[in-house]
Amino acid sequence: MLRQEVYQKTSEVFGTVVGVANVDYKNLDEVSVDNEFTPVTYKKASDEIDINNIICLAIDYDKYKELQKNLYKHNIKRHPKIKDVTIYKRAWEDTKWK
Repeated sequence: MLRQEVYQKTSEVFGTVVGVANVDYKNLDEVSVDNEFTPVTYKKASDEIDINNIICLAIDYDKYKELQKNLYKHNIKRHPKIKDVTIYKRAWEDTKWK
Protein backbone atom coordinates (compact mmCIF):
# COMPACT_ATOMS: atom_id res chain seq x y z
CA MET A 1 0.00 0.00 0.00
CA LEU A 2 1.29 3.42 -0.89
CA ARG A 3 1.62 6.24 1.58
CA GLN A 4 -0.51 9.36 1.36
CA GLU A 5 2.51 11.45 0.31
CA VAL A 6 3.02 9.28 -2.77
CA TYR A 7 -0.60 9.77 -3.84
CA GLN A 8 -0.33 13.54 -3.38
CA LYS A 9 2.98 13.78 -5.24
CA THR A 10 1.63 11.68 -8.11
CA SER A 11 -1.52 13.75 -8.41
CA GLU A 12 0.53 16.96 -8.44
CA VAL A 13 2.93 15.66 -11.10
CA PHE A 14 0.22 14.34 -13.43
CA GLY A 15 -2.40 16.96 -12.59
CA THR A 16 -5.14 14.43 -11.95
CA VAL A 17 -6.81 12.54 -9.16
CA VAL A 18 -5.23 9.21 -8.27
CA GLY A 19 -7.60 6.35 -7.51
CA VAL A 20 -7.26 2.83 -6.21
CA ALA A 21 -8.68 -0.17 -8.07
CA ASN A 22 -10.77 -2.77 -6.32
CA VAL A 23 -9.83 -6.35 -7.16
CA ASP A 24 -12.60 -8.86 -7.75
CA TYR A 25 -11.59 -11.86 -5.65
CA LYS A 26 -14.57 -14.11 -6.33
CA ASN A 27 -12.86 -15.90 -9.24
CA LEU A 28 -9.47 -16.35 -7.62
CA ASP A 29 -10.50 -19.72 -6.21
CA GLU A 30 -10.78 -21.04 -9.79
CA VAL A 31 -7.11 -21.97 -10.04
CA SER A 32 -5.97 -24.74 -12.35
CA VAL A 33 -3.76 -27.66 -11.37
CA ASP A 34 -0.65 -25.75 -12.46
CA ASN A 35 -1.48 -22.92 -10.01
CA GLU A 36 -2.23 -20.57 -12.88
CA PHE A 37 -5.13 -18.17 -12.68
CA THR A 38 -7.66 -18.63 -15.47
CA PRO A 39 -8.92 -15.17 -16.46
CA VAL A 40 -12.64 -14.60 -16.67
CA THR A 41 -13.90 -11.95 -19.04
CA TYR A 42 -17.06 -10.00 -18.49
CA LYS A 43 -18.86 -8.63 -21.53
CA LYS A 44 -19.55 -5.21 -20.00
CA ALA A 45 -15.96 -4.84 -18.82
CA SER A 46 -14.54 -5.79 -22.20
CA ASP A 47 -16.67 -3.12 -23.88
CA GLU A 48 -15.38 -0.51 -21.45
CA ILE A 49 -11.81 -1.64 -22.08
CA ASP A 50 -12.32 -1.30 -25.84
CA ILE A 51 -13.69 2.23 -25.38
CA ASN A 52 -10.75 3.15 -23.15
CA ASN A 53 -8.30 1.77 -25.74
CA ILE A 54 -9.89 3.86 -28.49
CA ILE A 55 -9.69 6.99 -26.34
CA CYS A 56 -6.04 6.28 -25.48
CA LEU A 57 -5.16 5.79 -29.14
CA ALA A 58 -6.90 9.04 -30.05
CA ILE A 59 -4.93 10.88 -27.38
CA ASP A 60 -1.65 9.28 -28.47
CA TYR A 61 -2.17 10.28 -32.11
CA ASP A 62 -3.54 13.77 -31.27
CA LYS A 63 -6.91 12.92 -32.76
CA TYR A 64 -9.05 13.22 -29.63
CA LYS A 65 -10.82 16.36 -30.82
CA GLU A 66 -11.74 14.77 -34.15
CA LEU A 67 -12.90 11.63 -32.33
CA GLN A 68 -15.27 13.69 -30.19
CA LYS A 69 -16.66 15.41 -33.30
CA ASN A 70 -17.25 12.06 -34.99
CA LEU A 71 -18.82 10.64 -31.82
CA TYR A 72 -21.26 13.55 -31.82
CA LYS A 73 -22.12 12.95 -35.49
CA HIS A 74 -22.65 9.22 -34.92
CA ASN A 75 -24.73 9.78 -31.77
CA ILE A 76 -27.15 12.04 -33.65
CA LYS A 77 -28.13 9.28 -36.09
CA ARG A 78 -27.80 6.48 -33.55
CA HIS A 79 -30.34 3.68 -33.25
CA PRO A 80 -31.33 2.95 -29.63
CA LYS A 81 -30.16 -0.66 -29.80
CA ILE A 82 -26.61 0.17 -30.88
CA LYS A 83 -24.05 -0.14 -28.08
CA ASP A 84 -21.64 2.61 -27.08
CA VAL A 85 -18.65 0.51 -28.09
CA THR A 86 -20.00 0.23 -31.64
CA ILE A 87 -20.38 4.00 -31.87
CA TYR A 88 -16.81 4.49 -30.60
CA LYS A 89 -15.44 1.96 -33.11
CA ARG A 90 -17.24 3.64 -36.02
CA ALA A 91 -16.13 7.08 -34.93
CA TRP A 92 -12.54 5.89 -34.54
CA GLU A 93 -12.59 4.34 -38.03
CA ASP A 94 -13.73 7.70 -39.42
CA THR A 95 -11.16 9.59 -37.35
CA LYS A 96 -7.97 7.59 -37.83
CA TRP A 97 -7.94 7.90 -41.62
CA LYS A 98 -8.19 11.69 -41.69
